[in-house]
Amino acid sequence: MTVLALLYGLSLYLHMPKYWETIVLSTLIYLLFTAATLRLIRLLVSFLAGGSEPHMNREGDRTFRRCGVRELCKLILLLMALRLIEILLTYVLHFRLFGYDGTFFEVQRIWLDYYHAETAFPLYGYLSNLFWVVSFNYNHARFIGSYLFTAMAGAALYYLVQLDFDRKTARRAVRYFFFLPASCLLMGTVPDGLFLLVSIGCLLFLRKRMYIVANAFALLATLTHALGALLFFPILLEYAVFVIDNVRSNREMEKGYTLKQVFNALSFLLVPIGIGLVILYSKARFDDPIALYRAAAETYGLTPCTLSDALFTWFDRVFEATRVIRPETVSVLLASVVFQVLYLVGGCVLVLLGCERIRSSHVLLMLLTIVAVLCTGRMSDTARYLTMTAPFVIVLAVRIRRAWVDFVLSIAFIGIWILYFYAVIAGYTGGLL
Repeated sequence: MTVLALLYGLSLYLHMPKYWETIVLSTLIYLLFTAATLRLIRLLVSFLAGGSEPHMNREGDRTFRRCGVRELCKLILLLMALRLIEILLTYVLHFRLFGYDGTFFEVQRIWLDYYHAETAFPLYGYLSNLFWVVSFNYNHARFIGSYLFTAMAGAALYYLVQLDFDRKTARRAVRYFFFLPASCLLMGTVPDGLFLLVSIGCLLFLRKRMYIVANAFALLATLTHALGALLFFPILLEYAVFVIDNVRSNREMEKGYTLKQVFNALSFLLVPIGIGLVILYSKARFDDPIALYRAAAETYGLTPCTLSDALFTWFDRVFEATRVIRPETVSVLLASVVFQVLYLVGGCVLVLLGCERIRSSHVLLMLLTIVAVLCTGRMSDTARYLTMTAPFVIVLAVRIRRAWVDFVLSIAFIGIWILYFYAVIAGYTGGLL
């Protein structure tokens, strides 16, 4: 606590914000982040020392009935049907805002403008291009890929949650996942749906203690998005506790144990290999090994910085924009600034709420995601990045137990989702950042 307070005080001394509102809001978020960090550290020490997580031993909440393929297929079809409603809603809102400006399918091009080859990691592009045999158009193929990947990610999330909790919690998690405000962006030609699918697959096989398969899915996540590298740390934590527990119980004396653990340990090289493959891809396609990272930094204005410096810089820019706000930019301010701030504050709160409620490795992934968002120096993609991290949804599903709270929160999510969907169609989600 002392170290974090000194670092924040030093940042204030070296980089004093221009506006007092920046100091207040930055301090609030920093306090939330600090509290979450300290609580997680205590939880990790207990986890490593005890070799188990007592808060996960809730036998009454567990679902022992096996989740079958038919159940998951029904869920995938339901999510695909709901996504079709979004396509219809896109046309209705576009017609309401701009009048007749193209046919039903021409209007859907709004979701095809998200893919940029110069900043896209390779796996999403290559996998989605397989659907070219259906559409004979690469833009449409990526759209179909995002549509299917997102539905399968929802089913994978359901399966993951019901392993530790009951089916009611799993259904709640899928509902929150679908109606998170920024989830509408999964409709676009972005790698988010595929990243959700492979990252949830990683956490799923980590839960089953299949470390080689979990690292293989982490490799796929690394080839899909830069956030995939963060999966290395929760897998390492779970594996370290697994080995410590085995040593305490003398399981290392079992036949074949050493050879199996050698393969498990070697599988942790898959994530660095994935980073190396991205560099090789960049070299082969752009004749520059760091072209993808450089293009992303230039396109999105990414500048590595400390947590507090990122908060000061971004909020100064936000409050400077509010000083010269014009009537025509109010909608943009609400959609692209206030929305991201709410996501960031909500994310820090969920890390706090997740401690001693979900797996420590999941909480660690949440905290690392927030650090990654802040340390890039650009927070306009905060909503997207937090939506791509499944444990945030799991915390919501686990913490909301009362029926009336679930109903109120679901209605609120649906309302905010509609507002943000409207803002995306109207073009209010860009600018000012």
